[in-house]
Amino acid sequence: MDELLRARFLRHLACLEPVCSEKVITYLHSLHARAYAPDTLYAVVGAVKKFVLLLPASRRALLSSDLARSESRDLDSFIAAARAAGLAPSTINNKLSLLREFFSFLVDEGAMTRQPVLRHRHHVAAPMTLPKPMPEADLVRFFKVVDSVRDRLLFLLMLRCGLRVSEACALAWEDVDLPALTLRVDGGKGDVDRMAYLAPDVERALRLWQARRSGSLYLFPSRKVSGAHLGRRNVFMLMKKYLREADVTGSYSPHCLRHTFATQLLNAGVTLEVLKELMGHRSVQMTLRYTELYETTKRQQYDDAMERITRQVAVGR
Repeated sequence: MDELLRARFLRHLACLEPVCSEKVITYLHSLHARAYAPDTLYAVVGAVKKFVLLLPASRRALLSSDLARSESRDLDSFIAAARAAGLAPSTINNKLSLLREFFSFLVDEGAMTRQPVLRHRHHVAAPMTLPKPMPEADLVRFFKVVDSVRDRLLFLLMLRCGLRVSEACALAWEDVDLPALTLRVDGGKGDVDRMAYLAPDVERALRLWQARRSGSLYLFPSRKVSGAHLGRRNVFMLMKKYLREADVTGSYSPHCLRHTFATQLLNAGVTLEVLKELMGHRSVQMTLRYTELYETTKRQQYDDAMERITRQVAVGR
């Protein structure tokens, strides 16, 4: 971990006493050594910060000087405060998961005697939400106003290759093989590596952007931080701007483009097994959670199956 990244983390952890924040930095170093993505490190910092700031004042004062003194009742307080603050159940559960891993590290290091995050006690029931692909009409209107070569390529990579926002942001030029029309996605969610394929419109946008290459290692270098790539927040803000310009009123995030990729491929007849590989999922069950069959697909499969069934019945007569 370089000094610049370390300094940023320390700024975010200003709510902690220096000795306490150094324990978090040590944990981040261990993650960085195991090739965890920077976004994951930022997520850990965010979880620790949110945990401390949402505690009652007396416990906040104590734990800001020594997180190793955290108890299960502190996690109870955190969950109650997070829900009162309007955090989504999935967000709370994600932070609890990150905190559990951090405290496990402290236990392994001998700084704590027991894990304060209890699996069955510290979990918020989260409703199962369906993926949200963008309808064709909204998709056309959205891309019609994206007049930047860089931004068009960025969004096309999510729509045509199924990339997550963080994966698209972190792409390096060495990951791209234009002659083979492929790109490598290494270290995806769950440490799943995969190969993505370039559709004709992605290839065109990529060649246009390559002609303007600035010399950075990344396809999408940060315009503010030297040697870094574009941040996820920047992509969310870009999409919000273009949606507003396109007068698209639906509430969409960049991840909706990945959902659209999955849904379009399913509707075109791609099997779940193949889609699983293209999405970088560990299991077909995960693919089923993140994709949605349109009514036309379900109806077509029903009609095909019913045709076979009735044909068999007719033969049996």
